[in-house]
Amino acid sequence: MVRFAIIEVNQSLTIAQVTPGQLPEDTARQERGYLIDPATYRSYDQARAALFKMQRRDHENVDQTVLPA
Repeated sequence: MVRFAIIEVNQSLTIAQVTPGQLPEDTARQERGYLIDPATYRSYDQARAALFKMQRRDHENVDQTVLPA
């Protein structure tokens, strides 16, 4: 069964297909990146939804940062 993982490559989050029998960590290393989410997803759409949630959370955290005057 094909699975999908969220990885970081070149400071960007992306979705990578995990080959059956392969660990998501191995897929990230193969892509010269890092595994961001320990979960794997059954479909690309599920992984994309999770990625959008992560990006939205990160964006909200940045927007709430108060810079000193």
